[in-house]
Amino acid sequence: MKKRYLVSAILMVLTFVVSACQPAVAPTAETIIQTVVVTQEVDGETITVIETVEVEVEVEVAPGSDLTGSIRVSMWESGDALEPYNNALASFQEKYPNVEVSLEPVPQDYGTKLLADIAAGTPPDVFQLGDGDVSKYVAQGAVASLDDFIASDSDFSMDAFFPGIANFGQVDGITYLFTKDYSPLVLYFNKDHFAEAGIELPTADWTWDDLLDAAQKLTLDGDGNNAQSPDFDSGNIVRWGLQIPAHWGDLLWLRGTLPIINAGGGSVISEDGTTVEGYLNSPETIAALQWYVDLVLTHHVAPLPEDTAAFGGDQMFQTEIVSMTWTGRWPLKDWQRVPTLNFGTAGIPAGPAGNANALCWAGFAISSQTENPDAAWAWLKHVSAEEGAAEFAIYALTAVQDIARLQGLDTDPYNAPIIADLANTKPLPEFANPLWGACAAETSYRENIELVFLGEQTVQEAMDTAAAAIQACFDNGGP
Repeated sequence: MKKRYLVSAILMVLTFVVSACQPAVAPTAETIIQTVVVTQEVDGETITVIETVEVEVEVEVAPGSDLTGSIRVSMWESGDALEPYNNALASFQEKYPNVEVSLEPVPQDYGTKLLADIAAGTPPDVFQLGDGDVSKYVAQGAVASLDDFIASDSDFSMDAFFPGIANFGQVDGITYLFTKDYSPLVLYFNKDHFAEAGIELPTADWTWDDLLDAAQKLTLDGDGNNAQSPDFDSGNIVRWGLQIPAHWGDLLWLRGTLPIINAGGGSVISEDGTTVEGYLNSPETIAALQWYVDLVLTHHVAPLPEDTAAFGGDQMFQTEIVSMTWTGRWPLKDWQRVPTLNFGTAGIPAGPAGNANALCWAGFAISSQTENPDAAWAWLKHVSAEEGAAEFAIYALTAVQDIARLQGLDTDPYNAPIIADLANTKPLPEFANPLWGACAAETSYRENIELVFLGEQTVQEAMDTAAAAIQACFDNGGP
């Protein structure tokens, strides 16, 4: 019998079997065949998707389960994006044939409908949340703590997950969600441009100084002068050394600049989530943001918004108008399909306070109102740590270490630097205070940092204004 599961996820069934839900019968052997994408190095060049191989693994599959009941599962995906859910459902029903699972896609106004269902007492048993909503739903009591499930399940271990990623489902040390998918920030670099400039490729030891030096040497004006040349014409740039952050060419994207703030020793909010003043406008945060602004306004190694708009926005790396770019993992597969684009990846360079990275993250939660917690827990584990998680790993980064290893992510030349940099991820401000979104904290940051790029305010003035506005909203209990 052939199945689509990643081999590692199937092997994990032996580790994560829920003993309370297994029948007292002897399991049967089953052969599972999985196609695995590999990479090879030929004549010094890394070639991706060379071939596929089939691996047969003997596993023990329990023929049934005593677990019964029905659960509803809600998500914001629809259409083809439901494929991992449907495949995960098929394998779940083989393990738990007496549990009825209803998938409820809500592609429009997902948050509005979810809040309405919660208020009406009819929420789905398991639902999806983005990183910006976790603390809000936890504060409302809408999400069940997973700690009791974890503690009572002797066959389950949080060690299955990358430690830094597992922490993203926690608020105040309590686990509320398991990871669905995520992306850290990645430094992409054009190998041909580096070779032409005689620069060594980025490494895990790179610092801000290394990044700036390379960006200056890679930035060229119309006469071929780089940004370190006394003849460099900043009004006639034809190639920039760096686009940062390249989130659709958005210089104002706070998530993209958090690694700079954190690596500079700064923060945007206190650990207890109550205080912004003295953090968003601290000397460390101001110095880090000043370094960031100087890349654009002083060193001229990164494009202004009008340059980005004129030259294709987030396509500037693919069209080789920039030599390095700082964005998520999401464009990786598309760029691998561009035969003329010879590129590599690296972690985010270290600042004065060391390395830092930030995630874009989504997770699954169990409703605090569920009437079938055992079935909800079984589903949550299945899609987050067992066979179902392998289905989602086909489309995005997995939090499950064994699945990532079997995919070769820790050795693949493109993904290995990304996986290695996960250890440097820092907490997001959205998790620290449920009012972060309601108080439009990111909007305050954006509006004021924009004035810096327009030359209308200093970094200190801008962050003083933003911090005061956010703090006033926090102190008032909301807008």
